[in-house]
Amino acid sequence: MYRSFTDRVLGGVCGGLAALLPLSSGWVRALWLIIALVTLGAFAVLYLALWLLVPQQSPTQRQQGGAAWLMLLVLLTALVTALWLAQLNGLTQLADGRQLYFPLLALLLSIIFFVRQLGRA
Repeated sequence: MYRSFTDRVLGGVCGGLAALLPLSSGWVRALWLIIALVTLGAFAVLYLALWLLVPQQSPTQRQQGGAAWLMLLVLLTALVTALWLAQLNGLTQLADGRQLYFPLLALLLSIIFFVRQLGRA
C-alpha cells in the first residue's frame, strides 16, 4: 500500500486504499468520514497515523509490493477499533469518572510518530 500521489485530498491515504480496493476514492473517503464520526475521531487518528507511516507513491515509477503496509493498516485498524469498543463498554473510564479514550488515541499517535522518527535516524 502506498499513499496516492495523484488521487489525494489531504494525504493520499484514501486514494491509496482505493487503488487496492474495488471502490472509487470518493466512496473510500465517504466511508472513512462516516466511520471517523461514528468512532468519535478514532479513525481520524488512524488516518493521521497512516499519513505518517505509509510511504507516498512515486510520481515517476510504479511501485510494487506493499503487503507489509497493508498488514500494518489491518493491525492499526484492529487496534483503533478495539480501543473504540473498549470505550463503548466503559473500559476506558477511571474510577473518578475521567475518560481515557482521547488520551489513549493521542498516545497511540505519538508512539507511531516516535517509531517513525527512530526509523529515520
